[in-house]
Amino acid sequence: MKNLINITFQISRKGLVLSILAIFLLISNHTFAQINESGVFIDSNRGQQDERVDFNLTGNQVESIITNWGSVGNGNGSINQAGVWPRGTGHGHIHEMTGIIVTRTKDAEGNNVTIVSDGYGASSDDTDIDPNTNIRWKYQPVPGYFNKNVEQPEIANARNPNSWPSTWPDKSSEWDGAWNGYFGLNQFNADQEVFYVMDDLSNTEHSYYPIDGTTDGGLGLQVRVRLFQWSQALAKDILFMQYEVSNISDRDYTTRLSELPIIFGGYTDVNPAGSGATDDAAGFDKDYDIVYGWSSTGQGTWTQFRDIAPGYVGWKFLESPGIDTDAVDNDGDRLLDESRDNDAGTYEFGTCGVYADSHMRWSGDEDCDWNALLDDVGSDGIGPDQEGYPGPDADGTEGNGRPDQGEPNFGRLDNDESDQVGLTSFYGPSFGTVNIHNEETIWPNIQPNFFDIPLQGQNQIWIFGSGPFSLPKNKTQRFSTCFVYGSNEIAMFRSAQVAQRIFDSDYRFATPPRQPEVRAIPGDGKVTLVWDDLAEYSRDPIYGRDFEGYRIIKSTDPQFTDAEDITDAFGNAVYKRSVAQFDKRNGLSGYHDLQFGEEIGVPNGVHYYMGDDTGLQHSFIDEDVVNGRTYYYAVVSYDAGYISTYFSDGISEIENLLPISPSESPASITVTQGVITNFDRNTVQVRPNPRASDYVSGVIDTDDLSTIYQSEGLSTGRIQAEVVDDALLKDDRYSLVFHEEELNTKVEYRTSHFSIVNADGDSLAQRVEVPTSLEGKDLLEWTYELLDEGLLFYFQNQIADEIDTQQQSGWSSDSKTNLIPAVRLNAPTFAQPDPVVWPIRITIEVGDGTQELGIAYTSSTGNNSFPVYFRLYEAGTGVQIPFIFNEVDSTENGKIDAGELIQLAFKKQEDRNRLTPTWNVAFEPPVDANGLILPSFEHVLPQMGDVFRLNTAIPFGSQDRFELQARAAYLNEVPEASILEEIQVVPNPYVAANVSEAKPFLSGRGERRIEFRNLPNSSSLRIYSASGVFIRELQAEDGLAVFDLQSEKGLEVAFGLYFYHVIAPGVGEKTGKFAIVN
Repeated sequence: MKNLINITFQISRKGLVLSILAIFLLISNHTFAQINESGVFIDSNRGQQDERVDFNLTGNQVESIITNWGSVGNGNGSINQAGVWPRGTGHGHIHEMTGIIVTRTKDAEGNNVTIVSDGYGASSDDTDIDPNTNIRWKYQPVPGYFNKNVEQPEIANARNPNSWPSTWPDKSSEWDGAWNGYFGLNQFNADQEVFYVMDDLSNTEHSYYPIDGTTDGGLGLQVRVRLFQWSQALAKDILFMQYEVSNISDRDYTTRLSELPIIFGGYTDVNPAGSGATDDAAGFDKDYDIVYGWSSTGQGTWTQFRDIAPGYVGWKFLESPGIDTDAVDNDGDRLLDESRDNDAGTYEFGTCGVYADSHMRWSGDEDCDWNALLDDVGSDGIGPDQEGYPGPDADGTEGNGRPDQGEPNFGRLDNDESDQVGLTSFYGPSFGTVNIHNEETIWPNIQPNFFDIPLQGQNQIWIFGSGPFSLPKNKTQRFSTCFVYGSNEIAMFRSAQVAQRIFDSDYRFATPPRQPEVRAIPGDGKVTLVWDDLAEYSRDPIYGRDFEGYRIIKSTDPQFTDAEDITDAFGNAVYKRSVAQFDKRNGLSGYHDLQFGEEIGVPNGVHYYMGDDTGLQHSFIDEDVVNGRTYYYAVVSYDAGYISTYFSDGISEIENLLPISPSESPASITVTQGVITNFDRNTVQVRPNPRASDYVSGVIDTDDLSTIYQSEGLSTGRIQAEVVDDALLKDDRYSLVFHEEELNTKVEYRTSHFSIVNADGDSLAQRVEVPTSLEGKDLLEWTYELLDEGLLFYFQNQIADEIDTQQQSGWSSDSKTNLIPAVRLNAPTFAQPDPVVWPIRITIEVGDGTQELGIAYTSSTGNNSFPVYFRLYEAGTGVQIPFIFNEVDSTENGKIDAGELIQLAFKKQEDRNRLTPTWNVAFEPPVDANGLILPSFEHVLPQMGDVFRLNTAIPFGSQDRFELQARAAYLNEVPEASILEEIQVVPNPYVAANVSEAKPFLSGRGERRIEFRNLPNSSSLRIYSASGVFIRELQAEDGLAVFDLQSEKGLEVAFGLYFYHVIAPGVGEKTGKFAIVN
C-alpha cells in the first residue's frame, strides 16, 4: 500500500534530491503516521493514561525516579527518590519537577483562559482530573514506546533491551529489536538514554479545542522526550533532558503575547535539604540560563549519610526555544535566524558566525561544522566504522556528499543551528502560594523579563520560562535542559559550564568501553569474580578501539556509598577507589597526562590512574571478606583517553585527535524504595560462606609447584595451572599443543600459537597467538584463562641462548675426566653471518675405546667422515646428530682428547652434503688453582661411562603436548556423621545486631539474621524456645540456613535461649542451642 502526497523530484549534478513536503510512511504496526514540516515523526496514536510507567534512572551520580508523562519525580510516591545526589544516599533534592508549556487564549465561550500543559502531581493530587472519565488533565504517554509484556514494565532505556518494544512506531522494521537511539540505530553514545513520547490532548479542563472537529484539549502538542546520562567524570553530576515539541493542532502559536503566545518552562518543588525542609534558598543567572537552589542552613533532613551535606542543584537551559523569523541574532553567535529544519541548501561561500572563519560550506549547515569525511553517514546516523553498521542507507543519504537530517553536526543533531532566546523568567515563591493546578496564577509569573525571589530560607517552588516563541502548526521546536549538581556553588556552576560544553559539541564526546559481564562465586572466606572480554572489542565513535583496562570497585552497600571517593579540587567525588586494577601491557601506566576537564578548559585537579602495565585479567579472588556479609562489586572498563603522542607510541590507531581524559563504563545497582530492582551487567551481589559440609571440592592434577604433565615433546618450558574457583571445574581432560614458525634456518623456530582441546576434542582455544611486548618481541611468560572451565594457565616458555647453554651444560657428576668443556656458538662466516642458535639437547657417551660408536665429519663440506669411539645423539629421542670432529694431529684416534673440538651441524638441504655448524664444544686441558694448564700426565681423558650433556633451552613447539586432568566438585553421597560437629551458629549469642545484616535503605530496623553454617546440603533445621515451643523450620541451601528472628507466623521472637535440631538424611541428627540478647 502507498499513501504518498505531493512528492517532487529534481535532478541536479549533485545527484537526486527528494523534496518531500508531506509524506505518510507505512510502518510495522500497519498504521500511517506523518513526518511534519520540521522532519519530525508525528504518531497518529493518542496518549493514554493506562500506558503510564516510571523508571529509576541511575546512569551516573544523579539518581531519580522519572515518569513517561513528563515529570522528574512522582510527588509523594517518590519521597527522597527524585533528584538524588550523590546516587545511593537517598538525598533527594527534588520533590517533583515537570516541564510546562503555557499559552493564554480564549476558550469556546470567549473567556480568557491560561492553559498549562504539564505532568505534575500524579501521585497524590486529586485535582486536575476529569470527573467523568477519571483521566488526568496532564500529559499522557503515547502507546508503543516501551515493552508492556514483562512483569515490571519500565520506560524504554538503552541499558535494558527488555524494556524496548518489539517494533518502534516511529521507525521501519530495520530498527526492530534495536535501540531507537538519538544518535542513530543501536547507537549507545550515552551511558544511559531514556525515550518516550507523550501528548497533552487529555487536558480538557477548558473548552479550548486546538484540533478542529475534535474535543481534544491541551495545546495540541506531541512531545518526544529523551534523557541522557554519562558516567564520565566530566558529566557524572548532570542529567540531560531534551524535549521535541511538535504542534499537531490547527493553531499557530506566536511570539506575540496578544495572539496565542507560547512559553516553555518548568515547575519544580525543590528541596535541596530533603523532603519537608523549610530552608530552601534560590538564585538565577541569566548569562548562564540557570536557576539553582541550596539549603540556607546547610543541614539536611535525611536519616542516612548525614555526614554528606546538602548539595547545590540547578536547572539550566542548554537549548532554549529559537526564533528563526525575526531577523534578530537572539543567541549572540553572529548568525541570524538559524533553523534546524533546513535541508542542505546550496554549496557556497558563506559566514560561519563565531564558530569558524567564512569558507565554502552548505548553506543549511549554518555553523559550518558538518564534515563530509566524518559525518556523511546517512539518515540513520551510523556509518561503516561504527558498531552495528547495517549497511548503506536505503534512502541514498549515506555518502552523497551533502548533509542530511539524521547525520551528525547538521539539522536536528546540531545544537548550534537554532537562534535561541534563553532564560526569560524566574519566580521562586513560597510553597502553596502559586499552585500549578491553578493555571491563572502561573501566567503572570512566567511573563518575559519577570525575575523575582520573594523570600529565602523557606519551602520554595521554582517557576521559570523561555519565550514566547513561534510554533506554527505542523512544526517542531526543541528544548534541551539539564539538572546539574555540585557540593558547593562553584562546583555546581562548573557542572553547568561542563554541561553547556558537552551540549555545544552535540553530545559527541568520548564514550567509555562497554560494560563487561561479571559473575561472582561465593566461597569460604573468599569471593571469586570472573568477567568476559566484551569491553575489549568496544569502538568509540571518535577515538576508535581505545580500551585500556579494568578496575574493581567493592562495597557493602548496593549504591557503593562506602567505597572510598576520589575527590577533585572542588570537593566533588570524581570516581571510586578500586581494590584491584588490570591494564594492557602497552607502556601506558601511572597517571594520565590530562586532568579531568582540561580538554574543555575546566580542569579539576584529578588525573586518572591508568594502571601498572600488569596485563589484562578476567578474574579476581577477594579474600578480604567476612563470611555471611553481603558484598557488592563492580568491574568497570576504562579507555586510554587521548594525547598527541598516542599514535606514534602505538597506543591509538588514529592520529591527530583532540586530547581527552579517560572515561570508564557506568556501573550501578538500582534501588527503588529500598528494594534492589536492577543490576547493571557489570555489577554483582554476593555473600561468602562455607559450603555444605558434605561438599567435596573440585581438584586438578598438578605437582607441588602446580605444574602440569608434559606427555610429549622436548620443550624445557613449563605450564602451571591454577583453579579460579573449584565450583567451576568440570570432569574433563585438557590437552595443550603448540604451533611453531621457522626463523632463519630450519632448526630455529619461535612459538607462534597454542591450542587447547578437551577430552571430546572440542576446541577451547584455537590457535591463540603468543602475546608480544611493545617492541614486538614474543613474551616468554603469559597467562591464559579458561574461565568457563574454572582454569588459569601460566605459560613459561624458554629460548636458547649462549650464556644459559654454557651454564646448563657439562659433564655428568659421576664422569671421571677432568677436561674442561667450553660451549660456544659457531663464529660468523661469509656463508652464515648470523650464528645458528639450535634449540636442542645433546648427549655424548664415551665408550671403552675398542668399539666404534659413531661417525664424524672432517669438515663442513660433509664429503669425508671417519669412525669415533663415542656416541652423540639427541637427548629424549636417541636420534644421532651430524657433527664435525676437529682432532689434534698428534691424536687422530677417534677419541676425545685435550684441545679437540666437536661442532654440531645440520644440512640446510638434505640432497647436498654441505653442513652448517651450530654449537661448538671445545675440550680444553685442565688447569690448577692458579689457572695454569696441568702437565699432560695429569690429564684424565674421557673414558668408559663418562657422559657430556649439551643443554639448551627449548621453546614450546609442534611436537610438545601437555595434559591436565580436572575433577569437578560433588556432594559426598555417604558422608561421615562427624561432619555434623562442624555446624556453627553465627553470631551466638546474637546481641542486638549482626555485622552481616544489610542496612535499611531509608528508615526502619532493617534485616535481622542468624546463620547456621556447615550444614549438610539436604538437611533441615527446627528451632524451639527454651520451653519447647516450636518456632520455625528452615531448609539448608548450599550448607546454609538463615533465621530472620521471626516465628512461623511472621512474629518477631523474644529475647532468650533457643534450641535447634538438625536432621540430615543419611548422615544423622544434631541438637544445639543459641541465645538472643537485647
